[in-house]
Amino acid sequence: MSTLVQIFEQYAPQARVTLLGLLLFLLPFELYPRVELHSVAVRMSQVVGVILILFCAQLIWQKRADWIKLPWVLLAVFVLVSALSAVFAISKTKGLMVSSYYAFDFILAYAVAQTFAARDSELYKKIIYASGIIVAVFCVYQFVGDTLGVSNNLTLLNIRYTKLVFGFARVSGFSLEPLYLASYLFIPLCLALVSYIFTNKRSVLVLSLVFMSVVWLTVARGAYVSLFAVLAGAGALTIYRRQWRTLIHILLIVIGSMTLAFGMIRLSGSFARQLPKNEAVPTNLQTTIPQQGIDANGNTERLLQHTTDFASETSVQDRKQSSQIALQLFKTKPLLGVGPGNFGRYVVKQYSAVFTDPNQIANNETFELLAEVGLVGFIVFASFIAWLVWQAVQYSVKRNSKPTNIWFFATSFMLVAFAIQWQTFSTLYVTHIWVMAGLFIGVITYAKHKPAIKKN
Repeated sequence: MSTLVQIFEQYAPQARVTLLGLLLFLLPFELYPRVELHSVAVRMSQVVGVILILFCAQLIWQKRADWIKLPWVLLAVFVLVSALSAVFAISKTKGLMVSSYYAFDFILAYAVAQTFAARDSELYKKIIYASGIIVAVFCVYQFVGDTLGVSNNLTLLNIRYTKLVFGFARVSGFSLEPLYLASYLFIPLCLALVSYIFTNKRSVLVLSLVFMSVVWLTVARGAYVSLFAVLAGAGALTIYRRQWRTLIHILLIVIGSMTLAFGMIRLSGSFARQLPKNEAVPTNLQTTIPQQGIDANGNTERLLQHTTDFASETSVQDRKQSSQIALQLFKTKPLLGVGPGNFGRYVVKQYSAVFTDPNQIANNETFELLAEVGLVGFIVFASFIAWLVWQAVQYSVKRNSKPTNIWFFATSFMLVAFAIQWQTFSTLYVTHIWVMAGLFIGVITYAKHKPAIKKN
């Protein structure tokens, strides 16, 4: 028995590195492949995440005191508050299930933080780039395939994101919807952008162009706002480093990616296989495309309207309505909320004329947290965010190596993008977000405990 333990201890560190690499590769595969077990979707990334946690179990036990220290104590308390809130919810089963999702993602973030090491950073980057390229190529296939009339059973596009709505496809990759795809794409994009700033390698500049173009093709407004924030951060970093040529290159990449993506959308209107006038249209899509037909000018007009019209757009009004209702629910149960995952249960019960889906979300994480876990849970989670911000402020660029700086700024930009997108959707337990949070904390921890770089 002791021999088996020794073998495990000897190979566990390398196994953790391998598992983290596999986890990073599988992050974008949200819908495919996955398995349905008792109405619960199990993704391959989650399976690998569980195995990584098991290989970190000994570390977690040895360092169990970490869970009463910042920032982990805040996440532990949040799970406890969430579980307590679930006890008083309409659907206790749903509430406890969501609380368990929170616990899984938080423990996974801890395992990732414990596994990260700067010496393996190049391996992790290559894995993320490889996975991102696969997604980007598949998205181009989705866009072109839908344009030419390939069945959405083959493109894997939900009918809401086919050319039936706007006249052009909104790519979603292997994700549930375009906004979630864009959320993932900020991982390889931020890594490529920051790597270019610190290395000036043309290969990562090309990758930035590819990933940014696909973000534009999602036509997700929350992603666009997040992208502008990331670009502002990248611009500020290049100005701080006085890399004027690099700044110009980034601006050219932005212009080039927009030209490529929006040019594809316009061009698709000329090449799209036309829809027959009697095309059956699901009533919830609210489209007149079969009657109007598809053309380049129409695609351009609909693209501009969707991305700039915030007054009459249905999705904007729906988000505004659900956010207002979330605030009303918060006022009814201000301390612990209506229970994690129970927003939909309550609105279907109290606003049955408006909402019919018990899995309805508020589409704004801030308001949904207030509604579901109340002021107590919201303050705990906000304290965790504040800790992350404080650690970022304290980070020393000059003290740390180039690989560490790349990962610090890349993960920082990712988390900013995620936080902005959380104002347009409200699923707290998105796995790739917590893996990146774990990487950020791992980078911070490594930076604190490594010796300072000696100057010649």
